[in-house]
Amino acid sequence: MIDPRAGVRYARALFGLADERDQLDKIEKDLEETARLTARHPEIANLLGNTTISREEKEDFIGKILPSGSSSLLVNFIKVLVRKKRFRDLSLIQERFHRLYEEKKGLQKVRVESAVALTGALEEKLRRALEKKLDLKVTLENSINPALLGGLVLDFDGTRIDGSYRTALEGLKQTLLNPRK
Repeated sequence: MIDPRAGVRYARALFGLADERDQLDKIEKDLEETARLTARHPEIANLLGNTTISREEKEDFIGKILPSGSSSLLVNFIKVLVRKKRFRDLSLIQERFHRLYEEKKGLQKVRVESAVALTGALEEKLRRALEKKLDLKVTLENSINPALLGGLVLDFDGTRIDGSYRTALEGLKQTLLNPRK
């Protein structure tokens, strides 16, 4: 079972060691690749969780599945996860590590949902406005949802700003159907 608190502790520990050793960028990249690989192949977690396979065989397997040139820090970290039976927490650890990485680097990913595709100029204007408001370097992830009718929905760091026409029309509908006396 995945334990969010343990995942956060492991992510912070790895982040602290990577920062101390000036390996944040490398660990960020390799950890993301490893998490993506294990998400695509759930049998890896099953194999590493199998109690009939020796620890030595599992550690040998880890060396083979990690991206070539992976940091010894990451290799040893993954081995610790396997020994402590926490390998299933890897995706959570990677997500939390990524958030710590973005905070350290002053980065913010913003998901933008719009009814139609944003033009390059509009996307750049939105990115600059968000960077000014948030005082962070912003990267945008765009998605199209025609059901919004128009406007934008922004999601970042647990915050949702819904400026869609659909939501505005729903609010107007509620006001018209339930007038205050």
